[in-house]
Amino acid sequence: MQNPEAEHHSQPDSSPVNDLPGRFAQQRPQRVRVQAPQDASLSVTRQPPEHTAEEFYVRQLIRSQLRLACAVAAGLLALLVGICSLLVFWPVVSDIELFHIPLPWWVLGVGIYPLIIVAGMLYTKAAARNERRYRSISRG
Repeated sequence: MQNPEAEHHSQPDSSPVNDLPGRFAQQRPQRVRVQAPQDASLSVTRQPPEHTAEEFYVRQLIRSQLRLACAVAAGLLALLVGICSLLVFWPVVSDIELFHIPLPWWVLGVGIYPLIIVAGMLYTKAAARNERRYRSISRG
């Protein structure tokens, strides 16, 4: 009589691990060959360029104006933050009064406006220079 364990080892193992290649082969979809129609033409139509040089220069002008505006806004913001932080971290300035009004009120209420006007004038001058440069490039 044979040992039942020996028979068990002599038969191939029917565990799910050995069934994997067959199981995946059954789930794999059939390959489909894709072809172009026989009457399809292979000629390529030439399209005009999407952007002209004029459009390119206009975009460059807009970018330079935006860059300039962001620089002026960042400068004014840095100036305001600097003045406010000076007033907060140096409290002696708050004790100074001019016509019975504290100095921080004068600085923030009156002193900022000339700086804003100067920044606006500088911005206008630089923007006009950018536009003159654009016009000279677009004409020539």
